[in-house]
Amino acid sequence: MPLSAGTKLGSYEVLSAIGAGGMGEVYQARDTKLGRDVAIKVLPEAFAHDLDYLSRFQGEAKILASLNHPNIAAIYGLEENLGTSYLVMELIPGETLAERIKRGGAIPEDETLAIATQMAEALEAAHEKGIIHRDLKPANVKVTPDGKVKVLDFGLAKAFTGDSASQDIANSPTMTRAATMQGVILGTAAYMSPEQARGKPVDRRADIWAFGVVLYEMLTGQQLFGGATVSDTLAAVLRHEPDYTQIPARMRLLVRWCLEKDPRKRLRDVADGVSIVEAGPEQEASSAMAEAVPIWPWVVAATACLIAAGLALVLFRGKAPTLPEAYRVTIRLPENVTFSPSAALALSPDGHRVAFPAVDPEGRTSVWVQDMEGEQARPLPGADPSIDAPPFFWSPDSRYLVFLSDSKIRKVDVLGGTVQDICDRTVLPIGGSWNRDGVIIIGSISTGLMRVPAEGGTPVPLTVLDPSRHETEHELPSFLPDGRHFLYFINSTDPENSGMYVGSLDDPPERQSKKRLLAARFGATYVPSDSPGDGHLLFLRDGVLMAQGFSPDKFELLGDPAPVADRVGSAFETGHFAVTPTVLVYRGQASAPDFQLTWFDTQGKVVGKVGDPGGVLTPRLSPNGSLVAFERFPANMFNGDVWLLDLKRNSSTRFTFGPGSSQNPVWSPDGSEIVFSSIRDGSLDLYRKPVDGSRAEQLLLRTSDDKQAFSWSHDGRFLLYGAGRNFGTGQMWVLPMRGEPNPIPFSQNHFDERDGEFSPDGRWVAYESNETGQYEIYVRAFSGSADASQSSGKWMVSKEGGMFPRWRSDGRELVYISLDRTAIMSLSVDTGRVFQPGVPHQLIKIPADRGNSSGVAPTPDLKRFLMPVAVEAKAAQSFTLILNWAAALKR
Repeated sequence: MPLSAGTKLGSYEVLSAIGAGGMGEVYQARDTKLGRDVAIKVLPEAFAHDLDYLSRFQGEAKILASLNHPNIAAIYGLEENLGTSYLVMELIPGETLAERIKRGGAIPEDETLAIATQMAEALEAAHEKGIIHRDLKPANVKVTPDGKVKVLDFGLAKAFTGDSASQDIANSPTMTRAATMQGVILGTAAYMSPEQARGKPVDRRADIWAFGVVLYEMLTGQQLFGGATVSDTLAAVLRHEPDYTQIPARMRLLVRWCLEKDPRKRLRDVADGVSIVEAGPEQEASSAMAEAVPIWPWVVAATACLIAAGLALVLFRGKAPTLPEAYRVTIRLPENVTFSPSAALALSPDGHRVAFPAVDPEGRTSVWVQDMEGEQARPLPGADPSIDAPPFFWSPDSRYLVFLSDSKIRKVDVLGGTVQDICDRTVLPIGGSWNRDGVIIIGSISTGLMRVPAEGGTPVPLTVLDPSRHETEHELPSFLPDGRHFLYFINSTDPENSGMYVGSLDDPPERQSKKRLLAARFGATYVPSDSPGDGHLLFLRDGVLMAQGFSPDKFELLGDPAPVADRVGSAFETGHFAVTPTVLVYRGQASAPDFQLTWFDTQGKVVGKVGDPGGVLTPRLSPNGSLVAFERFPANMFNGDVWLLDLKRNSSTRFTFGPGSSQNPVWSPDGSEIVFSSIRDGSLDLYRKPVDGSRAEQLLLRTSDDKQAFSWSHDGRFLLYGAGRNFGTGQMWVLPMRGEPNPIPFSQNHFDERDGEFSPDGRWVAYESNETGQYEIYVRAFSGSADASQSSGKWMVSKEGGMFPRWRSDGRELVYISLDRTAIMSLSVDTGRVFQPGVPHQLIKIPADRGNSSGVAPTPDLKRFLMPVAVEAKAAQSFTLILNWAAALKR
């Protein structure tokens, strides 16, 4: 964090902040031993333990120490105090050239030549030692009150190594710096050479180009290469020819030779050119310079910082010029800000802003926006989402962002901050799109698509689920360019029907086309080309982001899909990516977090931790409370097994051994057996195994559906389980555990019903269902008859959603987790002749670090609760930006 005046670093006392250098914050400080003022550059705290950054910081010290020259800021030492690394450097008084030009415009020719001579001597000294500066610009040149010139900030300098492997623009120090400093600009595109703009290797001639650009600016008072965006500036560097008539004749040829776009024709040694100008008039310089510029062999240097620094903050206004390469940079969130568990990215149509839900250091979840020209992401006032799920999508003019809050779907003006209601949230929306005619379409986790006016109104169905095709949800809509047709994702229990489809605003809900466009597990997004013609569909396939040509007029796929980026994250049925014709942003795949089984009391206080941290999920206490059965997954979250934790000894042993993944343990009433699911023959089947290991596991039930055990009745007669082909499509069944194991249907409808639990007396089943559009807790009577689905009596007992219901041992209280996973709710229950539920209230506030794990294991009296708590957030709090992403498809 920034240092305040009075802070002591060894023998140095901080006086004031000066600014930010290439690799850290810079402060004026007092050397109390020697009685002099110095400049100290402090490595930011966030990177103090980053070996890569520490190495570069130390590298800068070595570079500066080797450049003992009167026109280069001197280094006095590299120090460390209380874990803080810092450089002690010469404090240079005066103003920078940038400040001088801003204050007074063009600098007189004689003064310019005097400054240029000293700059040239500094660069020549560096070049003689095989070092290029790589970030020369007016802001990095200081002129003292007595006219002494000092070249500053060699934080991006690099010695010539001859290692061509280091020339990838993605490995530029500035890229890494930009990727970690929340969008701070380091390099400046206007001063970088054409070969840098093309991502090619650079040598000292890159510094000579920058010297020529700075010289032009000093002589004219105007920036030579500029534009509304970094991409415009890059294009100017590549194409624009300077107007040399603006330069005094005496200096004209020097500037011209520095600014040759072909580095082979560029001035070889900057000091040679300056000395020629000093020697005589224009015609003499012309003759001498012709002899002074032999082609100098390339000596490979580290790549330039141009693209990385600019891309971290790039903004496309209007049509961006075509760039020759695809460039990639990583942008971090502000310190102590984290993505919410399933945060999706939303990129504004103009490429200006990226929106996402994130949690601040106080634990508040808000919609955050990274402005590509701003210094760091910021929360949008009033945009506080209540549910960690899409949609976050933009208006076509990039002015408004749509988000969820409480029971409403809302839009926020990102410029003015005004929040307006669009409609009530009658379903749990997944994705949305807004066309230029003011029509919004919204996906749903349990219904067809809905449409609503952007100015507000009542949602009406746009599509309907087709039971004959086993459709369970329509989601992730995306308008095509005509504004009438749209893409959307259909999820079905029949894999042959799941995928991307094309719909129309002009077709009635029941007559939407059901011709599948693309078989996919995740939604796809259409992006037009940045030039006339067909565009692309972007979609995820096994963590790889693919692009395939698509005709929005004929609704046809074109050619074969090609990879764009790998290890792209996902959640729900959507990938963590967003795209415009020129910009792609995405979040990488997150490593599985570690969870610690933690005890909480009814006040929400931690009263103990058990077991070892790891991929721990779905704990279940044994009936006598001595053991915990749980799932443990390795880091890759595949092929987990059931483990047993002995609470008395606090030791864990593996219970299942595959092959295939085993999960969802459920105890028998007497605690002697466990039923679990395991993949052994293509689907999750049910197995049973004694806890003491006296016999091998036995197959309990095999069908073509995936099955998950929920609850074993206290009398031992029935097992409640769920079955379905895909997550989110389960129905509940009852399996007799005595006699013939013929399943009995408990719920037979098109809703997703799961996590059922028998009441202690076996007369009731508490479960969760999305019948209303979001998951709520229900209680149904259970008769134990041959057709349990005919049991009479059903009550919705939760309020504002719920999951994982659990009974108290006497059946007079029911607890569940709130839908947003922030609380354990409780309600009293009267199970007399007529079932009477009480009013739910919050029992425990779940801590913010609880994470997105599943399950809670209460003691029978509901006095303590065992939950997996996240102990380490391994997911990178950053996202990747690729400029000109389509260029990668042509390789």
